[in-house]
Amino acid sequence: MVTSKRERVLEFGCEAFGRLTHVLLHRPGRALEMIDENNCREWLFDEAPDVGRFIEEHDRYRDMLESHGVTVLELSDFLDDHHDKIEQLPNLTYLHDTAVISSHGAILSAMATPARRGEETVVGEALRNMGVPVLTGFEPHDAFEGCLLLSSDTLLVAETERHKWESISRFIPRALQFFEEVIYVRIPKARRYMHPDTIYNRVDHGLALAYLPAFRSSYRYSASGMEEIDFEEHMAAKGVEIIPVSDAEQRRLACSFVPLEPGVMLHYDCALDRRTRRKLERRGVEMSLFSPQALFAGGGSLRCLTLRLRREPGE
Repeated sequence: MVTSKRERVLEFGCEAFGRLTHVLLHRPGRALEMIDENNCREWLFDEAPDVGRFIEEHDRYRDMLESHGVTVLELSDFLDDHHDKIEQLPNLTYLHDTAVISSHGAILSAMATPARRGEETVVGEALRNMGVPVLTGFEPHDAFEGCLLLSSDTLLVAETERHKWESISRFIPRALQFFEEVIYVRIPKARRYMHPDTIYNRVDHGLALAYLPAFRSSYRYSASGMEEIDFEEHMAAKGVEIIPVSDAEQRRLACSFVPLEPGVMLHYDCALDRRTRRKLERRGVEMSLFSPQALFAGGGSLRCLTLRLRREPGE
């Protein structure tokens, strides 16, 4: 059952890599009926969704989270002024794209396309109502759809098709007030790389999946300045082994999964090849798999549906 009581999240933040305890979901509804075969691309969907089955699969994913002991909060329960906007934002169910929750506060996105503009306003209200302060904001002309928390010290920003360099360049100095380093990565501007988690995701404290051909160039920013780095070597120096995924796996959202806790993944059952699964299994990784059909219409993953609010402190 979705938690319906409005409650404040007294602790929040996901950079410490412990067990996932709280998430925010948005159960899709009438807004999906706006999408048909003629306008689905305009709404950033690959095809018109089967609305009933889409909602059914979303409910099944919510049940999956709760079966693992995760507290699921519902977006609409935390809205006052912007409740009516939900029915005009069919992509809002992909909450992960709208914000990243650090222990310092929410890094709220600036949605890059007309189809998604306004989502950050709705999510910002909900976060404030649950007691999560907004750490950074953007201007109306900005485009910045997300970043990755690699650790308590490190944040990764990829210049995707949903980011502008001007927005990133203003964000980095602000981020360095809270993080020791920001890794900036230039990647191809294409739909398959629309967000940073399409190319990298942490599995355990010392293990990650990545699609390395997308890393065209990487730079480390810190209080002492900027330097170009080899991303794989930089992560290895931090004790992180990267398991590379193939081109076909990346297109199936191989890197876009939900780490339930270190070494436990919630993922689509079709995302990874058998060879990659075996590599993960040999390293002790467990996978809880989900079989999607209707959810494919929007081109998103389980991770895309999930705004992670809080993790337990990591080791």
